[in-house]
Amino acid sequence: RLPKRGFKSLNKNNIAILNLSKIQSMLDKPKNNLKNTLDLKILKEKNLIKKKYLKLKILGSGEIKKNIEISANFASKQALTKIEKAGGKISIVKK
Repeated sequence: RLPKRGFKSLNKNNIAILNLSKIQSMLDKPKNNLKNTLDLKILKEKNLIKKKYLKLKILGSGEIKKNIEISANFASKQALTKIEKAGGKISIVKK
C-alpha cells in the first residue's frame, strides 16, 4: 500500500476566472447572443461556464474591443484599465 499524501480542502473557493481575451471571443461568437452586460448569472444561463462556480474573477490578459458592462466579484488592476479604455464599465460586487 502507498501512503496518502496531501489533502483536499473542504471549503474550496469556486471562482470562475476569465481573461479579457476569453470574454472577447465569447462576444465575437454570434451563437452566444450576449448583450452589453455580463455577469455570473448570464454566463451560467448561456452555459459558457459551469454551474459549480460561485464567484467571478476578471483578469487582464488579452484585449477587449467592445464596450461592455461587467459585474464581477474580483478584477485585476490591468483588467480595470483595459475595460475602461475600451469604453466599458466594471462594477465589483461584494457578497
